Amino acid sequence: MKKNFLTGIIASMGIVGSSLLLMPPSEASFNNTYYCAQLNGTWNTFVNTPRGKVKLINWVQSFSEKWTPKSRCVEVSSRFQQFLDTGNLKYIRTGTVNNLPVICVAQYKGGICPDENVLITLEPAKDPEKLLIRLVDFRRSVSGQTIVLSENDAGFYADGEFYVDLDKFLTAVPTD
Repeated sequence: MKKNFLTGIIASMGIVGSSLLLMPPSEASFNNTYYCAQLNGTWNTFVNTPRGKVKLINWVQSFSEKWTPKSRCVEVSSRFQQFLDTGNLKYIRTGTVNNLPVICVAQYKGGICPDENVLITLEPAKDPEKLLIRLVDFRRSVSGQTIVLSENDAGFYADGEFYVDLDKFLTAVPTD
């Protein structure tokens, strides 16, 4: 009886619903939605969490004529959502791809930064680790928390590389 009931629920959810059941994201990130929107004249990547809305990135600088703040916001927000939808958005870290500094997705501590996992490409002179630490530190300073950079913290070092555990970060960061 229970099996038939469960089968009916899954069948009624359709393809999208059943694919969500197969994904392994944590309960904290399951209901998150990443999107791009304009706020006070600037483009921002936001994430809606079960706790509320978080402004993640404020896009103010163009990378090139093609990559304006708006186009970068739309693309990067979409990448965040795609990685979340496939269950691969656990950690973000820094790296280098095509000789450019990047912020990318790593599926585990010590995970590599391959081309297909790039979230954000930065200008050659930018220090991606400093930017990632600033992101974590800025959001914490708003809440009055001190950045610790240990494995129990959202931002931490593992094998000499800086990582951010997005679930921990989004659980602790203040919402707008």
